[in-house]
Amino acid sequence: MLGRQIAQLLRVALPLGALALLSTVFLVPRGIDPQLAVDVSQIDVEDLARDPRVGGARFAGMTRDGTAVTISAQTVRSTEDLQDNGPIHLLLDAPDGELQFSSGRKAVFRGQEGRIDQAQDEITVQGSVMLETSDGYRVNMAELISAIETTHVQGFGGITGHGPAGDITADSLELTQTDAQSGGYLLAFKGNVRLIYFPDD
Repeated sequence: MLGRQIAQLLRVALPLGALALLSTVFLVPRGIDPQLAVDVSQIDVEDLARDPRVGGARFAGMTRDGTAVTISAQTVRSTEDLQDNGPIHLLLDAPDGELQFSSGRKAVFRGQEGRIDQAQDEITVQGSVMLETSDGYRVNMAELISAIETTHVQGFGGITGHGPAGDITADSLELTQTDAQSGGYLLAFKGNVRLIYFPDD
């Protein structure tokens, strides 16, 4: 469901964004302030025309098991012709994501770059990735992969962070939904897990 909504939005938004860009190029008045021309010259118009993108994009949908998913990014670019009806593949700059469970609990993540691959049913986020849950876990990793159609998040590349009980390190992690009706989820740390426990005072 989320994948179809993303596809429909991008097939309209990216061509319109490219059209708006070209309109500004051809509607520049003939009388140009030389000082302004210096500032405008810093923009690579040819690159933008070759590689149209949408700024401040935001997508929202629901997984099959009832988790609300929101993805936003500074810019979104397509690597394929959006006029085709096939699966979409998008590149994200500075992506942010949120999983909102029916119980009101949530998990958020962000990174430096990412992609949405509808064919592989996954959203990938890389570069100093942070995952934080409303239950008090905040961890960092090299890469995070979240499924599009179901509630399934995996973290790789070494996990470091802390939770309610203390500091945690692990090789990887996995977040899954335990019960769609109750809105519960399970956050599991895997491979060489180490917890430095800090007892309450």
